[in-house]
This record gives sequence, structure tokens and C-alpha cells, in this order.
Amino acid sequence: MFYLANRLVQGLIVILAALTLAFLMMFVIGDPAMMYVGPDASTAVLEAYRVSLGFDRPLIVQYFDFMGSAVQGDFGVSYRHRVDVVPIIGERLLRSAELALPAMLLAALVSIPVGVISAVHRNSWIDYVARFVALIGQAAPNFWVGIMAILFFSSYLGILPSSGRADPGSPILEQARYILMPMIILSLMPMAYLTRMMRSTVLEVINEDYVRTARAKGLSETKVIYVHALRNALIPYVTLYALQFGWILAGSMVIETVFAWPGFGRLLMDSIRMLDIPVVAAGLTTVAALYIGLNLLADMLYTLLDPRVVNR
Repeated sequence: MFYLANRLVQGLIVILAALTLAFLMMFVIGDPAMMYVGPDASTAVLEAYRVSLGFDRPLIVQYFDFMGSAVQGDFGVSYRHRVDVVPIIGERLLRSAELALPAMLLAALVSIPVGVISAVHRNSWIDYVARFVALIGQAAPNFWVGIMAILFFSSYLGILPSSGRADPGSPILEQARYILMPMIILSLMPMAYLTRMMRSTVLEVINEDYVRTARAKGLSETKVIYVHALRNALIPYVTLYALQFGWILAGSMVIETVFAWPGFGRLLMDSIRMLDIPVVAAGLTTVAALYIGLNLLADMLYTLLDPRVVNR
């Protein structure tokens, strides 16, 4: 319990640091009041907005006011959309999750068995093929793979839509057609990283004493690998999986832009380009919270996979 509480405190410190960075960013980029009313506004209108938004107060007062509102989930109004920021972030996160959840599920379903098989058959043709494909998956830019997929499956074959998101009321199969291509492209890089991680960790544990003891007891090789070796091999895998999940949910800007998917990553990229500071600040804090939450979940899984972790 102390182990998890310590990790939670560390996570809260990181989130507070992210909030502080978001606050400072509002003043580094430019005058927030001018971004809100536009460059053509008169001096009187600009000053009125500066007073109404509280930007005329001392910086330290603004900082604590911002932190107090942010802790309550209030990041103000979007300069671009003219509505509260939090509902926009929540809606776009749900749309990103439509891609991220099946993408990470696919990555796990492929990387675990392929990584184990590659390690068990080390230096065989199966291992060489798996390592080569994983290397290509890591090296190939996902935006290029996405564009090639659009050219082949949409322009040439005409079997999948090239961009956008299906209407929420449309049939499930129609929605799946829009999700399928960006979801698969999004899963390729984490799938490659996770496959290589699984292979290397399985190679480390299959020569441990407890694995040799399991073989000496006469257990089948399948049971030795998937019951005794895999459990310990999953510990570093879970760490990387949590990090990849955070990246795929919060950092999928490129794929969402290529496929015109209205998700969180695309919102964050558009907001940075349009200098929509409240959305950028809320997005930065959301990314930090996602990483902290996913890493905390990984730590909780550690205690299930290896109870000795809590005593270290």
C-alpha cells in the first residue's frame, strides 16, 4: 500500500508541474486577452477583456486562481470554439478512444504470442521474420504508412473510406469501415515495440533457475513457457504497454490528421496552430494525467504479477 501511495504522490507532483507549465505558457506565447478578442480590437475593448478575465491582477494571484480552477476541472473558455474547454476535451478523448482501445488490444493480441514464439525459436526463420517485421514497424513513419494505405485501400481498391468518422447512428459495420484502417495503422508502432520487448524478456527468463526446475519436474514446454516464464516476462512488458497506451491515446496527432479523425490528438494540434491556449493547457494537463494514471495502473498490475515489488 505504501508503494502505491508513494507512486500516487509522485504522480500528483507531476500533474502540478504540468499545470504550472500550462499557466506559464499562456504568457510566454502572447497576451491571452488579445488572443481572445483578436488583433483588430480597440485598446478599450482589449483592456476591458483583460480586466474581465483577471489578467490585470498580479501574476502570483492569477497563478493560484488558475490552479484552483484547474483542480476543479475549470480551464476557462476556448478562444476558438467559444465554449467551455472541458466538454470539448472529453468529447474528443472519447473519439480517440474509439481508435486507441482496439488498436492497443490488437497490439497485445499480436505482440505477446509473436514475441514468445520468436524467443522460443531463437535464430530460426520464424525469429528472423518476426524481428524484421518488428523493425520495419518501428522504422516506417506512420504518416507514410497511412498515406500508402489510403492510396491502396481507398483510391485503388475502393473498399475502405479514406477519411472521416461515420455518423454515430449508422450501422456497426459502416462505423467499423471508418475505424479499421486508422486503427490498424495506429497499432503498428506499439505492436512492433511490444513484440521486441516480449521477445527480449522471455529470452531473459527462460534460462532462470525456476524455469529449469519446472523443466526438470517433467512439465511440458508449453506449460513451462506460458505459465512459469511468461508471468515474469510480463512485468517489463506491462510498463512499456502503459507508456505506449498513453502515447497512442494522447499523441496520435499524425494519424488523426492523416485520416481526418476528429479525436483528441487532432484537437491538440489544431489548438497549438491556432494558439487556443485554454485548450492547449487543458490538453497538456490531460496528457500528464493519462500517463500518470496508466503508470499507476501498471504499478498495481506489478503487485499482482510480482508481490515482491511492494517490498523493494
